[in-house]
Amino acid sequence: MGKVESRRSNIGLVLSGGGAKGAYQAGIVKALAEMEAPISAISGASIGALNGAVVASSASLADAAERLEKLWAAIAEDPPLGEKIPNSVRLLEAVGLRLSTDFKYTARIAHEITHNLLNTILSPETGALVDNSRIRNLVAEYVSVERLASGPPLYISVFPKHKKMLETVIGSGLAKLRIKENPRSEFLHVQELPPEDQHKALLASAAIPFLLAAQEIDGEKYVDGGMGGVLTSQGNTPITPLLDAGYNPIIVTHLSDRSAWNRQKHPDAALMEIKREKKINRTPVLPELFDIISFQPKKISSWIEQGYKDTVRCVGPWIQFLR
Repeated sequence: MGKVESRRSNIGLVLSGGGAKGAYQAGIVKALAEMEAPISAISGASIGALNGAVVASSASLADAAERLEKLWAAIAEDPPLGEKIPNSVRLLEAVGLRLSTDFKYTARIAHEITHNLLNTILSPETGALVDNSRIRNLVAEYVSVERLASGPPLYISVFPKHKKMLETVIGSGLAKLRIKENPRSEFLHVQELPPEDQHKALLASAAIPFLLAAQEIDGEKYVDGGMGGVLTSQGNTPITPLLDAGYNPIIVTHLSDRSAWNRQKHPDAALMEIKREKKINRTPVLPELFDIISFQPKKISSWIEQGYKDTVRCVGPWIQFLR
């Protein structure tokens, strides 16, 4: 991209991670397309990286909105995590994960997961619960490497996979509890990667540890980009690469009702957050776990509708001002 030529020519879009709640972003893109918002670059984490790749590889924002609608209809019909997830949740409940805020089960859960559950249900070849072939096929169908090359810049967050992955996940959990910050995510400019690594990078950004297999890129293995810098949502709300590349203003989206991201850390940036009139969570208990893996048609359609309405309300007047 060249230097900014008008107030409307350099708008960035940040798409946070959040699993099934990523359907909300399909509604966002639909609304932005109707506004003819001139999105010049995208940054995404996890499911936001996949949605962002569809946008970046589309002929126009209107085309992206149509393709995202088809993608999420396909996801609702055939969930990418398959049938193993409900069974696994029941297994977790069986070893002590109760629908309660009582922490007396914590030690028991950690022991059972480490010594029994993971060894029983994870693939010995990939170290993951779910075969990622469904997600890989969706990426192949909806994200063209050739069209990415001529599309707007796409940046995604990834997290280096460590040998002691369970400890890494626990570290991320401690950061969520605001006890101790965990290591930061890294950012990749997808179009600068070799073509054969671009789809792998997208799969890596969405590779929830233990659920989906890590991906190797240039000799380094990566997993879910939303895992890093949890205290500030550094990896899951990847605004940094857009700011570093000079994009401003930036539209920022979140898929969590408790996002740790703080706009005050970017005082010089013109930011427009898409804020919700109602909670995005659909599950009353442990929504950050169950909503993320709940690729249910009713939830998906409600998230799309909510994303559309929130974007019209929050961004519509702003885009009119920039015209």
